[in-house]
Amino acid sequence: MLVLQRVSNLLLVGEPTLEQTSTADWVWRVPVDLTFPSYGRVGCVGEVEVDARYGEVRYTETLLAKMADEAERLAE
Repeated sequence: MLVLQRVSNLLLVGEPTLEQTSTADWVWRVPVDLTFPSYGRVGCVGEVEVDARYGEVRYTETLLAKMADEAERLAE
């Protein structure tokens, strides 16, 4: 919902992977792909982390801006 509301409605999440961070926390790393109805998935624009214990989405405004920039680049 975060990327839908803050970046673009043409984004779709991919298959998450569960990873342990250097601080021994567990996070889901979730790839975010740009999609077009007529083409399907075009490419990955970035990824977000979700705290595996509490479900908190970890992101920064910089990350969201980079996703938007990459989505624009891929769309061209």
